[in-house]
Amino acid sequence: AYRLYTTNFTNTDIVRFSIDKAHGIVQTIPGGFSQSESVAFDGRGNFYVGYAGGGLEKYNHDGVFQASFSPTVENRGVDWIDVASDGQTIFYTSEGRKIFRFSTVTGQLPVYVDLSTVSGGTNGKLFAIRILPPGNGAGGVLVADQKNIKRVNVVGGAAAIVQTYHVGSQSDWEALNLDPNGTSFWAGDATTHNFYRFNISTGNVEVGPINTNASLGGLCVDGAFSAAQLSPFPTPATQTFTLTPTTGSGGSNTVFFTSPITGTRFTATLANLTNNATVTLRDSLVDPSVAQSDPTVFSLSPGTVAATVAGSIPCDQVLPGLAGFPDTCEVFEFEATPDSGFSDQNFEIDKSTAVTEAIPNLRFIRNLDEDITDGVVKTPLIGTKRPGLCVFTVNQQTSNPAFEVCGDAFSSPAAGTAFSKNKTASIAFKFKVSPTGACPNGASPTNLLPLLVIARVLPLDPSTGTTPAPEPVTPIIVAGNSGGLPLFILSGNTWQLQVKTTNMPAGFTYIATMIDLTSTVPSISATFNLK
Repeated sequence: AYRLYTTNFTNTDIVRFSIDKAHGIVQTIPGGFSQSESVAFDGRGNFYVGYAGGGLEKYNHDGVFQASFSPTVENRGVDWIDVASDGQTIFYTSEGRKIFRFSTVTGQLPVYVDLSTVSGGTNGKLFAIRILPPGNGAGGVLVADQKNIKRVNVVGGAAAIVQTYHVGSQSDWEALNLDPNGTSFWAGDATTHNFYRFNISTGNVEVGPINTNASLGGLCVDGAFSAAQLSPFPTPATQTFTLTPTTGSGGSNTVFFTSPITGTRFTATLANLTNNATVTLRDSLVDPSVAQSDPTVFSLSPGTVAATVAGSIPCDQVLPGLAGFPDTCEVFEFEATPDSGFSDQNFEIDKSTAVTEAIPNLRFIRNLDEDITDGVVKTPLIGTKRPGLCVFTVNQQTSNPAFEVCGDAFSSPAAGTAFSKNKTASIAFKFKVSPTGACPNGASPTNLLPLLVIARVLPLDPSTGTTPAPEPVTPIIVAGNSGGLPLFILSGNTWQLQVKTTNMPAGFTYIATMIDLTSTVPSISATFNLK
């Protein structure tokens, strides 16, 4: 998931916050050393923690402890850290004059630089550090040196202070982080609580001073990266929309956004909006290691048997890759202010019109649960959880190539591609699964969890000329199983589910999609009209 980890210097903890709105604490990890100081990611789904009162620790994506190290230190412990581009070499300071290096594979490495031996570098304490591209030390580092910020480089074993950065009366520079624009960095003074953005090349102050009105022990920059992560990503695209009630005003309650990065199209509708609302949408690319789905995809209770399906669905790298950004994932952040005055939020994500795919690729828009959308038929499909947060990643469904859905479609009704039904009728959906190449009589695996989801396609609003995002049908009413989840049942060698149309208004087009929560077989869809 898209996660924010911080350290708590006073009690050794590493704290994970949610990134929506109030940023509530969702996880607290007790550190193994004292005075947890800094966090850096290795670009492989893990992160490292440096401790001013101790050593170095490694944790996986879910915050589970992996390993502990005790590198050489100077005046303090492993204070401020960054991870080099190889994902295993740690550059760190220890509130002295040395920038150390440690390999988590081979152990202690030669010191990168001892500033006490460099002209102009004899005084101060080193704090936060960031490795500059290409990320292995060859391009130098930025380091907070209390009295100023220094850009240091080592060429042929000879160290030099290439540039210094300073402004006003600040004299306790400890915090430092790179800006995702790739040309700037942020730095803060722990005493005055002011922070600024500097241009790396010119040294000019671009932003600031900004005062925190509280202690300033570090800076977390949204979109910033460690040297081990893909960097720099394209600058995030942010756009603000004003939505208004549609009734009698000609206003629009729908946001349309086309990503300038990938061409992905994002649609959001605040259903039954009764007041004006300001919507901010932010589109950015992130490292795949931080865009996994949550550990649990769906928690189901079919009948009296609870079923929890493992998650960690990989994010979709196809669309960013086609746009020239391989090994990245796209993230959309959506905020409505005020967060009230509407009955629901309907979302849709679809691929660029310039992208064609021979095989349908089911993509998930995820609101920190698994709300999903089919990027081929352009219809959002809501799972068993309702949207409650505001961060969406585009995830790719996986399946087992050893099995196939016979005909790649529903076998009923009407061959499962497109059909019409009377409003008073129920609909029986059926499909067969067989080992690949053995359709239609090969035996289906019995452990599938095929879930049916249905969305209503809404017509263009004539007063605004906009088409709202499709609306999920909730609940889907299962015939003979009032209140039960819409899960298919295997009968003979056919998966079957009969649903009622009681809560589906006539005169609309609907799209029904089967999603196998065990990721054994790919999804299939059918379009139908209710008369």
